[in-house]
Amino acid sequence: MLTLTACQNHKKSAITKQTGVGKVQKTTNSNDDKGNRTFGSDSNASDSTWNSEKQDKLDDFLDDWATTMNQEYEKYDGDGQITTAAGEKFPRDFNRVYVNGQKASLSYDPSGKGNADYNVVAIYNYDKDEGASHITYFFAFHKNQPIVLVDETTNGDKVMAKETENRDLINGFNSIAAGQNIEKSSDSKSKSNDSSSVENPKLIGVFVGLLKDGDWFKDNLNNGHMYFSDDSGYGKTKGYDCITTGGDPQSYYWFKQDGNNITVKYNDHDHSPAEGIYKTEHYTIDRLKSDYYVNSGQKDEVNGYVDALKSLDDKDD
Repeated sequence: MLTLTACQNHKKSAITKQTGVGKVQKTTNSNDDKGNRTFGSDSNASDSTWNSEKQDKLDDFLDDWATTMNQEYEKYDGDGQITTAAGEKFPRDFNRVYVNGQKASLSYDPSGKGNADYNVVAIYNYDKDEGASHITYFFAFHKNQPIVLVDETTNGDKVMAKETENRDLINGFNSIAAGQNIEKSSDSKSKSNDSSSVENPKLIGVFVGLLKDGDWFKDNLNNGHMYFSDDSGYGKTKGYDCITTGGDPQSYYWFKQDGNNITVKYNDHDHSPAEGIYKTEHYTIDRLKSDYYVNSGQKDEVNGYVDALKSLDDKDD
């Protein structure tokens, strides 16, 4: 793995393995000898799909980009596995990956010319400070075209990846793959976080209702007794939205979005509501969409539920 840090004023980056820990760190070195680099074709073949020269450029590009994000990424070095904060191990867990909600085959192939749906040439992972949150990028070739996939899955059997929305990463990888110079963005900070998009909180509420107790949710919704609120939380649920029938505390499901991650809280039914003990669960928007929001029929149904949710402020008016 390669630790990409905020290195400044470096002319050339070399890859050196730290003894005993199986970790590769990027260090400053002016030596141009690449004889020990084995992946890809000859580095002078700029028209090849992927080679060591392009890999060096990608490492440098990610290093600069990580600096703008104040983040530190580790890179898979081709040996063993790279492990995310959620416990995923790549490339081992490639067989669990879904891309844009569809099962796909991924393979680590430094040449980019394999037979998988996505031939991954580089993996970079950033573990956030809290829990299982992480951002993992797969730089790959799909049908001989460069593509950047991002995974922020925190739990579940499926690894839900999607094409990144980050224009800096897309443009940078496309340029490197084509053997072109990279145009630096003047506003990379504002466009560089894949966790920046915010979904309609009512849509998230519908997902949570279907996930936790679909029959309860749909029955009460059809009877006009399902409500949404974005300002009812306090204490442990302060800042959370909720869906509820407006009854006792056990009828409330609280949720909060942080990028692609959703935290869900609800009263532990093994304890009395007065004890204020909550169960906390973590999901991703990608996972919820893959379960409930893929085809047009599902989307029409779910959007109908969103429209039918009432405001808790209107209860008993």
